[in-house]
Amino acid sequence: KKTSPAPQYQMENQGQGLLSHTAGYPLGKRLSGKYDGTFACKTLQERLPKVLTQIIDTLHQYEPIARKQYGDEGTTAVKNVLSKLSELRYRMQTDKEMESISTGEDLEEWKNVFEIYQRKLGTPPRWFAVSWLFLECYMYRRVMEIIKSERCLGNYDPFKQQKEQSFVECKNELKIVGMQIQEWIDQDESAKKVAMKNMFGNFLLLCLWGNKIDLSLATTMDTYKMTYTVKATQLSEYVLSDHSQQIWEILSTPRKVEEKREVAIVLDNAGYELFSDFCFGEFLLSAGLADIVTLYCKNMPWFVSDVTQSDILWTLEQLKSLDDPILSTLGERWLDRLSNGTLLVVEHSFWTTSYEYAAMKQVAPDLYSALSKAILVLFKGDLNYRKLIADRNWSYIEGFSSALQGFHPTNIAALRTLKADLVAGLPEGAALRANRENKDWMVAGQYAVLQVHQQ
Repeated sequence: KKTSPAPQYQMENQGQGLLSHTAGYPLGKRLSGKYDGTFACKTLQERLPKVLTQIIDTLHQYEPIARKQYGDEGTTAVKNVLSKLSELRYRMQTDKEMESISTGEDLEEWKNVFEIYQRKLGTPPRWFAVSWLFLECYMYRRVMEIIKSERCLGNYDPFKQQKEQSFVECKNELKIVGMQIQEWIDQDESAKKVAMKNMFGNFLLLCLWGNKIDLSLATTMDTYKMTYTVKATQLSEYVLSDHSQQIWEILSTPRKVEEKREVAIVLDNAGYELFSDFCFGEFLLSAGLADIVTLYCKNMPWFVSDVTQSDILWTLEQLKSLDDPILSTLGERWLDRLSNGTLLVVEHSFWTTSYEYAAMKQVAPDLYSALSKAILVLFKGDLNYRKLIADRNWSYIEGFSSALQGFHPTNIAALRTLKADLVAGLPEGAALRANRENKDWMVAGQYAVLQVHQQ
């Protein structure tokens, strides 16, 4: 396929008033790379091959380490994986059949989706024939299957260097935000009560705008600019849909007797965003708005910068070892919280399937049940958002709760900077205002949504 023109996000007048959706995809249908000129098409044609090339380059650089550790077996393992990754890139770029996932605890889930596409298409699925959500999740899952097929590389994370470098590069910003949360912690109880609502808004917005730091965009799009937000309240005009008051009301409602209040955060990116998530979690705990904060992470390297359990532990140990007294104190504090159970880290294989979240109750009932016990679940970032609203081209003013298609385990909040060309739940006129300022408003990370479904 030839390279398509850059995506345009156009408004369409339909009868009464302004109804709008992303041009290029059929309204209400799943996004797919088969639609020329869309961001899904650009991702399949340009961004994902770049990701694979970067993985291949990183693995080439790792070969001397593998050779030193495992001898000839290490060298052979790296060569085998490089060959298979090059084949995967070739098959993607030439729209060949997608090879089935054949190993892993999630094997049955992948087998089921492949069978659905086989019945729908009448042939094995191909890259340009399937949904964007499926093909992108499949690529990362297939990468990890190829890597794990070699014993020497079973624990290899092809994105580890990028994630750790991202953390190192933002230390000054970490210090600024760290001072804010430490000042809050140090206040006496009476001062906290006076300042609580304002500080809640501040740390919620920091948590939201931390999502702008996304390596999967920054490393594949020359136009994507990562900017660190340390004074998030200055960006309130760029939050196109802001339900922060509803989140405050959910968390500040009086408790039942002896109620243990849990807030869950489904994480997105490592580095600065993860730090902002920890700060928001710390605020909730030290403000008495939550007794437990559960952090849900990926069980394998995913979408370049998505958080794994090892990323969390590495980050906290790094903070603890820094010579900055505030950051080292915070690192130690959060490690203590992991020990005493006020902070929990939980993996689940469902997060690295291609299922939309409306399927969770049937596919992963244990996870659905666990989420339902929290008073609020915050879903961070673009991929979580896409799975929440089934990766469909909704009308921009379609209600957020409606777009969830029955995924209602508990109160849900989506905190997302826009980096993919779909969104729901916007107020009338918000999309038009954003489009006038930046025609790439849906993929530049300049705008955000903070949306809530309330049980």
